[in-house]
Amino acid sequence: MHLVVKSHLKNYRQQYPNTYDDPTLFEAFVNFIALRKLSSDNVEPEDLIFEGDDSGVDGVLIVVDDAYVSTKEELIATLKDRRRDVNVTVVFTQAKTSEAWQKKEINTFNIAIQDFLSERPKFPLSDKLQESREMFLLLFDFVGVITNGRPDVQAYFATTANRSIDREIVAAFENLQCAIADSGYFQNVDVVQADRNVVNSMWIASSGTVEAQIKTIGLAAFPAAPEIDASYVATVSAKDFVRNILSDEEGKLRQNIFDENVRDYIGSDNDVNSEIAETICDPEKQKRFGVMNNGVTIVSPDVRPQGVDLFMRDFQIINGCQTSNVLFDNREKIGDHANLMIKVVHAREPVFLEDIVRSTNRQSKVQDEQFLATIETVKNIEKYFAAREEPDDQRLYFERRKNQYSGRGIPAIRIFDVKHLARCVGALFLERPDLASRYPNRLTGELNEHIFNPDYKEEIYHTAALAYYRIFLLFSNQKIDPRFSNLKWHLMMALKVYFDDGEGSYLNSKKVLKLCSKMQGFVRSNLEGDIKLMNSLCEEISGNEQLSRDQLRNQSLLQTMRVAVKAMK
Repeated sequence: MHLVVKSHLKNYRQQYPNTYDDPTLFEAFVNFIALRKLSSDNVEPEDLIFEGDDSGVDGVLIVVDDAYVSTKEELIATLKDRRRDVNVTVVFTQAKTSEAWQKKEINTFNIAIQDFLSERPKFPLSDKLQESREMFLLLFDFVGVITNGRPDVQAYFATTANRSIDREIVAAFENLQCAIADSGYFQNVDVVQADRNVVNSMWIASSGTVEAQIKTIGLAAFPAAPEIDASYVATVSAKDFVRNILSDEEGKLRQNIFDENVRDYIGSDNDVNSEIAETICDPEKQKRFGVMNNGVTIVSPDVRPQGVDLFMRDFQIINGCQTSNVLFDNREKIGDHANLMIKVVHAREPVFLEDIVRSTNRQSKVQDEQFLATIETVKNIEKYFAAREEPDDQRLYFERRKNQYSGRGIPAIRIFDVKHLARCVGALFLERPDLASRYPNRLTGELNEHIFNPDYKEEIYHTAALAYYRIFLLFSNQKIDPRFSNLKWHLMMALKVYFDDGEGSYLNSKKVLKLCSKMQGFVRSNLEGDIKLMNSLCEEISGNEQLSRDQLRNQSLLQTMRVAVKAMK
């Protein structure tokens, strides 16, 4: 393996501690960086390794808009009753640690994808690949809500070799592109020859740091304001805005710059968006676009004017998602005379961001339920995590805003975003590990009033995060038998059942602090007897058998667990 790639792989292992060998971890690594091109969701290595029979494909990932969807149930829940079209992308990966390109391996990848797409696959499929195939087939039950009626596809064949221009290798990739396109299942087909330089750049981009510089036609600074470092209003070329702000290095839309926007892109069929598109597509009307459009608001913790240019880092478009997407969709039709007004706010304090988001979106009649990351409960949890006095190497972080702690050298496993924390609380204190593994997004949707309840003690959130973190490490260090690695959500529930003497019914009372204290003391312990108890709990949960994914998602297992764990006491 090339030394630079090996260094990145070492960094990845530090972010997500594990004991996988390098070839296996490289598979997870490639799946991770490919996924990060489409989604900022935090996914651990074990969920990106498709262990089992080798079919020639190392991973199949499905992304709906910018969310990674890993189960059939969640795919159905995500797509059913949709009122607007969604972008769906299917990602195929193959990862090789060798420093040489092999035509035979690329052709095997090609054949494996064709077999996966066929009506009756002949190659053996692991459990995860089988579920991925069932999810792929499910997509076509929802073509009415998928943009263009078909998903897009990306296929990454990754190695640590340098780029090859060998005629046979180039031809193998061209054949792969044609074969996938000829299947007729996909709208846009993108086959990537992921050499070491591509892999390196994808890893660096996966950190979440985004930088951009744009030339302004006119630039004016706003007067100083409390809690705002600086702010500017500028007129820019619409073409430059698309090229320098909206597009990544490959010319694709930067989906993650809209994470703080309260509404997703609602599609071109919307009346307002169709009018924007009509203006852009008319050579004469687009000259008046800057006057007719309300413009775009951008917030960044690092804004620097450089002459007539504006430099921004880690920026978010918090108002103007619709305008931005319509411009990107019609980028080929934008002329040199189309301009756009942008407001750029330099605000380093994340607390202030929510005020800006609210004020700039009131005109859109956005419902308060869409401000999950701004509600007082979540703010208080963030403050609670930050206020705990713990050594830096043991501190856990609650990331209320996407990439809030990126670039600070903090291992990813110690950072919990809203969705991840909701899963932990759901599995531990609400005793719903089936939902934590089966419907992770529902825990911040229909169940969010049961999780982010303002009456609950903040300590339960830290306890849930700590329990998950410690269990993850114990599995990573193989102190808990690795054959039970798919039980981590159920093991969290088992801990609560085992230690709960009735305090767990009072999440809004000081009584629950006693339960939190017992569980925190236990999961922090490295005593041999406590680790042995963890293994025993796993044996009780599973009946000392390997449980399938379907069995773990079955709610009937939970009652059996309760009885077995209570009997252990």
